[in-house]
Amino acid sequence: MLQGMLDKLKEMGSNLKDDATRLRNKSFMNACTAGCAIIANADGVVSPDEKRKMMAFMNSSDVLSLYDSGEVIKGFEAHCAKYEFDPQIGEAEALRVVAGIKSKPAEARLLVRACCVIAAADGNFDEDERGAVTRICHELGLEPSEFLPTK
Repeated sequence: MLQGMLDKLKEMGSNLKDDATRLRNKSFMNACTAGCAIIANADGVVSPDEKRKMMAFMNSSDVLSLYDSGEVIKGFEAHCAKYEFDPQIGEAEALRVVAGIKSKPAEARLLVRACCVIAAADGNFDEDERGAVTRICHELGLEPSEFLPTK
């Protein structure tokens, strides 16, 4: 009986750690879904390849894999819906969310790298997508040349 209680307490401690990690990194998850929406909507077409790359990144990230993929998709689709209503409003709102991690340089850089991967997902990192990455970098106070491939 005592061992059972100890095991339950260990499990609760582990769950608490996961819950704390999720809460601490919710702003990063939100910024990632917003950044991915900016990139996916840059050329006016959200391709299935872009969606798959976003989910692959989210699932492989130590931080973001803690989140239910349904929650990630819901966040991404919410940002995309704002683009459908009005592209300027959609981008302004998404950039506002991205700016939420500006004070965390490591997270900001990881976000921009993820956005570059999403942008190249369809095999064509075009000027619209390069412009979107540039706007994200400026919002985060980062230098776009650190991330953008030279032509």
